[in-house]
Amino acid sequence: MGKFTTSDGAKLNYELRGRDKGLPPLVFIHGWCSNLTHWRYQVEYFARNHKVLCIDRRGQGKSTTPGTGHNAEQHAQDIAAVVKSCGLKNVIAIGHAGGGPGTLAFLSNFPRLVKAGVMIDSGMYPLPRLNNPKSPFGMTLGSMLQSLQSSKGEAAFKTMYASYFGKKCDPKIASEAVQQAASTPMPIIQAELRGMAASTQKLAEGIAKPVLWLTATAVDQDYISKHLKKVSFAQTVGSGHFPQLEVPGQVNAMIETFCDQL
Repeated sequence: MGKFTTSDGAKLNYELRGRDKGLPPLVFIHGWCSNLTHWRYQVEYFARNHKVLCIDRRGQGKSTTPGTGHNAEQHAQDIAAVVKSCGLKNVIAIGHAGGGPGTLAFLSNFPRLVKAGVMIDSGMYPLPRLNNPKSPFGMTLGSMLQSLQSSKGEAAFKTMYASYFGKKCDPKIASEAVQQAASTPMPIIQAELRGMAASTQKLAEGIAKPVLWLTATAVDQDYISKHLKKVSFAQTVGSGHFPQLEVPGQVNAMIETFCDQL
């Protein structure tokens, strides 16, 4: 485990493992109120041949936050700072779900550090407008925030998070993830949710490196292909929103195949 202190005072917790056998380093970026342990099956598998870096995003897991910077651009800067401090180059950045905007911003804003990217069950959308009926994701975010701001916000959060796991998921894995997520302070939970109101479509348009778009359900490949210059698609079978925990064998094989093809 390591700690990196950002210029604005966030203390970022990270773990660097693995062997440098000439293959690209892998950087794993977790989703909304998740933490770096949710990549444990990927670390175990890939650390045999790759350097593997996992980061707790600011305010989540064991990382602290000054209470600001919970947006895609700052998360990208945090990722870049830790990558540089670890001496890594030509990395493959792998982001999950709510960590997607920050991962896309990292891929777009720091091309000299990046070889490719993998997006796991994340979304692409124009700038969300909260509570605007013409903005589907904006309506979703607005509804979620309203639930979290109510007197039953903590219970609502646990219910939301539990719903992200598929019916075939090991109940122990889902329960552990929900309890860990619920330990995130409510102001950070909400700030991170607001931070997802970024145009991932626009961020994608700035990425020239290859990207694997890996999902648990079917997506509009034509739409995504219009905004990413070099994109490949993959879909898991029998998983909910956390395929890296629910079907790690499938996810590892897909990432490995993508790496081999670069």
